[in-house]
Amino acid sequence: MIADVSKQSSEDSLDGAGFCGESFADNGELLSSLSPLLFSMKLFGLYFERPDRHRRRTDDPEWNHQATTTARTSSTCLRIYATVVLIFVWLNAVRYACVFKSSERFGPPLFTKIAVFIWSGLAAIFQTAYYFASHTGQLVEVLLTFPVTQECIKKARRFTVGVTAFTWMTLVQNAAISVYLFIFTDGQYDFALAPFVTYIEVPGGKIILARCVGILVYFWAIPCCVLSQMITLVLVYIFYHQFRKLEKNFHQALGERGQFHGDFSLFRRRHYKLICTKMF
Repeated sequence: MIADVSKQSSEDSLDGAGFCGESFADNGELLSSLSPLLFSMKLFGLYFERPDRHRRRTDDPEWNHQATTTARTSSTCLRIYATVVLIFVWLNAVRYACVFKSSERFGPPLFTKIAVFIWSGLAAIFQTAYYFASHTGQLVEVLLTFPVTQECIKKARRFTVGVTAFTWMTLVQNAAISVYLFIFTDGQYDFALAPFVTYIEVPGGKIILARCVGILVYFWAIPCCVLSQMITLVLVYIFYHQFRKLEKNFHQALGERGQFHGDFSLFRRRHYKLICTKMF
């Protein structure tokens, strides 16, 4: 039965026609509905596209060479930018190993340093995961090929706008907290400037400049963690909505006495399609 479902799902016209009287969205609608969040991810090097995987053939009469070249150049710049950010985030994670000194004692300061070190490593892992998903095209492939209903597109767009607004509010709040910790705590968090302060002494006249640079470096890891979790939350919401829609349609196909009306194979293939879609 499993093999038969796999074969049918690949040949079925379900993805193009729709399901239970509701048509599926066109290719690209899901991707465009997430544009506010994806744009925010681009700003921090978490997302880029590779148009060479999806561009039209040159013999296509509708193919626009100038637009395609511009898009390819833009994508190349974003990929280079994301690569630079990835290297920077990993160097920053390694740098935080210098916050520890041989004179460390058991207590809250040590726990704070351990937390910052682990958090910077987590941010680097998130950055790597989404760089890989963008570089291989897996994230874009899911957003372009996963069949969702028109209702899901509308709800996903509203959900994405809300999540993006919440994300930027969180980032602004964290930026304010970072400024306070670095500037107004009398050097209590200067260890985050490592290896400066911890191993390399900074002259008193330049400590403010070092703290300003440290704020930017320290803050950069926050969007890596927040945005990567937000896009995952949006994708989970989309899958959740489609599974709930399938469940609702299945209950509607059941009669009062539990008898089933309709084509059971359609529900089976739709369910198989949902559970077999790899996120990345």
